[in-house]
Amino acid sequence: MNPQIRNPMKAMDPGTFYFQFKNLWEANNRNETWLCFTVEVIKQHSTVSWETGVFRNQVDLETHCHAERCFLSWFCEDILSPNTDYQVTWYTSWSPCLDCAGEVAEFLARHNNVMLTIYTARLYYSQYPNYQQGLRSLSEKGASVEIMGYKDFKYCWENFVYNGDEPFKPWKGLKYNFLFLDSKLQEILE
Repeated sequence: MNPQIRNPMKAMDPGTFYFQFKNLWEANNRNETWLCFTVEVIKQHSTVSWETGVFRNQVDLETHCHAERCFLSWFCEDILSPNTDYQVTWYTSWSPCLDCAGEVAEFLARHNNVMLTIYTARLYYSQYPNYQQGLRSLSEKGASVEIMGYKDFKYCWENFVYNGDEPFKPWKGLKYNFLFLDSKLQEILE
């Protein structure tokens, strides 16, 4: 795989973060998924932060690779060891598509030493039953799937954005949109 795709970025610029992560119900022209991650090693009931970074969809015809697949490729080839327990946390601009949800669920089924928590800004095609089933399959395989709230956006701003020491500025509707999306996700996962 192309090293540009396989290797995570350290951070993103502020404009990208505000545009891509804004938790709108309908997010026209936001056709990329951005995935910020932390990988922690679990040792004797405590975690040690180990790796962080950012992946984004690679959408050109040659390298078409969703952010989740980019992460899994990097993680499996460079990080994963069968003798180590991991806590992986994703902060994504979109919840996984149907295919990526299936691949991640299969990955979790094969690797019970990996715990995954997904915080997502928006739900991808959540009105369609097959996309809803994709989210349920992730949950059934042990992934925790949650909607990003204020503290999650602030955490991403502070850890995955070249923010120039500027504070996070929440947008109008962030809390209301969170409440709506969270109730939608809870309906799906019931």
